[in-house]
Amino acid sequence: MFDLYLLTFNCARNLVDPQSLAPSFFNALPKGTPLPDIVAISLQELSPIAYSFLGGSYLKPYFDRITTTVQLAADLHSNGNDELEHVATRSLGMTGLMIFAKPKLAQRIQWIQSAGAGVGFANMGNKGAVAMRIGISCPNATETLNLTFAAAHLAPMESNISARNKDWENLVRNLVFVNGDDSAYSASEETPLLAPSAEAPADLNGLFSAGNHIFFYGDLNYRTRDAPPGSDDHLAYPQPTASDTSSKHYLQLLKDDQLTREKEANRTLHGLQELPINFPPTYKYATPKDPSASAVQRSVTETEDSWKWSKHRYPSWCDRILFAQCGSGSELEPQIYTALPVQATSDHRPVALSLRISDKPIKEDVDSARAQPPFPINPQWRSRRDASRRWEVIVGVLSYLTLTSKGNAILVALLGTMIGSLFLASWLRN
Repeated sequence: MFDLYLLTFNCARNLVDPQSLAPSFFNALPKGTPLPDIVAISLQELSPIAYSFLGGSYLKPYFDRITTTVQLAADLHSNGNDELEHVATRSLGMTGLMIFAKPKLAQRIQWIQSAGAGVGFANMGNKGAVAMRIGISCPNATETLNLTFAAAHLAPMESNISARNKDWENLVRNLVFVNGDDSAYSASEETPLLAPSAEAPADLNGLFSAGNHIFFYGDLNYRTRDAPPGSDDHLAYPQPTASDTSSKHYLQLLKDDQLTREKEANRTLHGLQELPINFPPTYKYATPKDPSASAVQRSVTETEDSWKWSKHRYPSWCDRILFAQCGSGSELEPQIYTALPVQATSDHRPVALSLRISDKPIKEDVDSARAQPPFPINPQWRSRRDASRRWEVIVGVLSYLTLTSKGNAILVALLGTMIGSLFLASWLRN
């Protein structure tokens, strides 16, 4: 068996504060257990849209903060006796996925496949998913243990239930794993130099492929009401001091969770399962205007005594982690599923799940219900992806020029040059 740790966090387009997040990062680990062998982090609203769509060096500071957080958290948890190293990072639009592993486990990773699909306007990556599938060598076996991680961000707003369900369908249709193809991703992504001793699966595998564990997680945006709150509804929002029987206890809201309802009706997240929720809503918390380091620490200590909610959104469990096993032979044992403390840089709580997995390949049972995709792969997935990427570059450039100070300076310089050229041309004609 080896230990796997999943965490999802909507960063709200802000840099993560490692000093705030690291101390609670491994709160979902059972007490007394060592560092997990693999850590896979799903990130949404990773950075402002201009940086996310342009990618490359613009995203590096945001990923670096996550790396620093993981390294600090590992050092704190192991008292400096163990470490996690970066394995790979992928991003599509505003969604990112990072994988870390203990050095010995990292050496066993034989191959990595990637996939990505946007579901925002014009299929751009302001919403969508990015995924990686890794193959891990197993003792006394020629096959690899295959793990699929998909970081997702679905449509917002209370009333957009059908849009979220449609996003799920589009992701199943368009998340296609390809060997050695990083064309949909930013230049900032890193992939380790692997020395494979096992062959990667064939190209064009979808999310539901026989013989792998699937982990689908992120800001799935399902809410606890189908319409926005009224002017006084915030007075009944949950608080940590409420008893289980009180109308202000969060479990009362959980009864109306859209994701639970839509899954039971077989309208979304087909074949995936989730542990019972025993933690407060993960969205939408009020955030300070100036998330300084002192404000972060103050928020983390105060919010467990009093949750400060935004009045215009119902508290909801937007941030979720679900999983499935497509095949048999490799047992998956979920352990702890919980939300971490509120971070002053975001209106979402991070959510984490710890699991144990048998260290042996999954038998490819193609007839298993979980190995059968609920929707077929879109034959035009590649042209869809390439067209959306072209739109992202256009929107990224325009956003950079109009929404950032450096972009404004470039725009002013360009306009000045154009006006000067026109003036010079007019003067020369005269």
